Amino acid sequence: MEVLSRSEDQENYNDFDPRKYLDQFYAVDEDHKMTEEAIFLFTFMKNVFSSGHVEGNSLIEIGAGPTICHILSACENFKQIYLTDYLERNLQEIEKWIKGDKEAFDWSPHLKCVCDLENHRSTEEEKAEKIRRKVSLMKCDVTKANPLEPNSLPLTDCVIVAACLICACKTVEEFKTALKNIVSLIRPGGHLIVNDYLGASYYLVGKAKFSVLSLDENILREAVTESGCEIQEFATFTDLQFPDEVFNCNVSFCLQARKH
Repeated sequence: MEVLSRSEDQENYNDFDPRKYLDQFYAVDEDHKMTEEAIFLFTFMKNVFSSGHVEGNSLIEIGAGPTICHILSACENFKQIYLTDYLERNLQEIEKWIKGDKEAFDWSPHLKCVCDLENHRSTEEEKAEKIRRKVSLMKCDVTKANPLEPNSLPLTDCVIVAACLICACKTVEEFKTALKNIVSLIRPGGHLIVNDYLGASYYLVGKAKFSVLSLDENILREAVTESGCEIQEFATFTDLQFPDEVFNCNVSFCLQARKH
């Protein structure tokens, strides 16, 4: 649930606390056991990036928020990775980890989980070093035709959009426009990967409540097609463990699409 653009809720997002968000949605128990949803996501990403079809010079994650977890497999396949978000404090949270700040969120259980799924293609330390070496941080705003404005990059080989577009968009039309803006960053033949939620309308971080756009699968597929991409892989996960008062979500999904 990362922040991507200005909206009617912008004042509320001034209260968005990246560390509370991480502790609430990404923390693990004392046994370092991953949730089934996290394993679903990591397995999907591992399968996509071990296929040999999704690789290249650069990858951009739009709306990374304060997390690195969506690039844990991707870091093996790209020379340069750009993590972007609308909120500067989300990027600052990632920067803490990149710099090895002792106050940074501990991603080691997530690194271990992905290394296990990948049959130890890399060690946890090697994977962390690759991410720290390859990642650059950048602001983004998906309401703009160039979401990276005022910056620009050569067309990228892959874009990841994870757990964020339903937060940035209030209507289906806004969602479709934002997705088209994002796909404009991808080279022809490049890839789009989306991880998000269907059927949700709100989530809480601490006591702060944030509204999200409720999508269904048909609207999602229509938006991806209209953006100029063809869906090649689509998977859903329905055994979500969030208390309804924290996040009223029915379905998590992952998709991988190829730009025409």
